[in-house]
Amino acid sequence: MMKKLHLKNDMNELHRLHDFMDQVSGELGLSPHTSMNLKLALEEALVNVICYAYPEEKDQIISLYLEALPEQLTFTLVDSGTPFNPIAKPEPDIELPEKQRPIGGLGIFLVKKLMTKVIYERSDNKNILTLIKELP
Repeated sequence: MMKKLHLKNDMNELHRLHDFMDQVSGELGLSPHTSMNLKLALEEALVNVICYAYPEEKDQIISLYLEALPEQLTFTLVDSGTPFNPIAKPEPDIELPEKQRPIGGLGIFLVKKLMTKVIYERSDNKNILTLIKELP
């Protein structure tokens, strides 16, 4: 199965992502646990794009592509915003007390923990973030 969803760089679009994932989860028969984890990872990735790829521009398009195989789901987020490699950031030290931790980085850390593999590339002036989830 192949699906796509085009979103604007607006936080109000998150409901469309959730609706899309509810539909996909139903069609694929995903468990509530898997569905929730996928929604959380995709929401974190999308919020990063909305907040950082287009800091001054509104009404820009972010494309989400899904390739569903029986054993694996591949989500690809594509935007033409500011180059940003979220996986190049060092992982936060979650052992530090909360007040000593620097701000930021936990969303990407969470995405990496929830997904099997996370890949970033910059190609044709586009950010391409691929999130792969192996299914049980």
